[in-house]
Amino acid sequence: MSFIEARGIGFAYSPEEEKVINGIDLKIEKGSYVAILGHNGCGKSTLAKLLCGILLPTEGQILVDGLDTADDSLAFDIRKKCGMVFQNPDNQLVASIVEEDIAFAPENLGLPREEIRARVDAALKTVGMEEYADHATYKLSGGQKQRIAIAGILAMSPECIVFDEATAMLDPSGRKEIVAAMKRLNKEIGITVITITHYMNEAVEADRIIVMSGGEIIGDGRPEEIFSEVERLQSASLAVPQVTELLYLLEQDGHDLPRGILHAMDAADVLETYIGGHKNG
Repeated sequence: MSFIEARGIGFAYSPEEEKVINGIDLKIEKGSYVAILGHNGCGKSTLAKLLCGILLPTEGQILVDGLDTADDSLAFDIRKKCGMVFQNPDNQLVASIVEEDIAFAPENLGLPREEIRARVDAALKTVGMEEYADHATYKLSGGQKQRIAIAGILAMSPECIVFDEATAMLDPSGRKEIVAAMKRLNKEIGITVITITHYMNEAVEADRIIVMSGGEIIGDGRPEEIFSEVERLQSASLAVPQVTELLYLLEQDGHDLPRGILHAMDAADVLETYIGGHKNG
């Protein structure tokens, strides 16, 4: 069942400029975990904003759970269904105390105080930040701030969250925290997760990868399928996971090894079997 559907969408920031998005058809299934890859300037962040109604297509149509993003009267309903976490958490935090920041959106919905309290507590628990409820937001680390930004979206009870390069400004530890949170939201709670990233080790955690170049989709499939097409990704100025590239280079050197291996332990098993077979041979 499609939760988000883009039908022939195009987008330009002004009539005088070239299209950033050019004729994209796309369906995002409810409960899926999708990563969107592409080099800088390919249109992936613009697509993210279009998919959740922050931007409106200049041509075509986008439906979020059947609601047309171009219908102004539905904008509030769409915002409740699909939230967005941005690259810089400081741009998303609105209060100086953690629990007040998370309560901001539910308060604006006019929810009863008891309901707001329950949503704040549940959101903090989901992102593993319960003990920080009364902490000052400005004293948190980058990863912690981003988790609070996620909690603020969760307090709206969305069915989908779009992460727009949400780990780009974080250190490796912070990135690991946010990727773990994405997986937990998707696998344990069933929230549809769309993540825009240029980190290959994050993309491999998704169930589906969409590759963009020049405002168009040039690849769409499971991580194993996408990362087996090394030459295609390189032609789009994209890298592949290091273990995938290692096996690809060995294959190019004449070794009969499989493509699309994404994780170090899997690569180790493949190499061990291959080397053992040649020793026995």
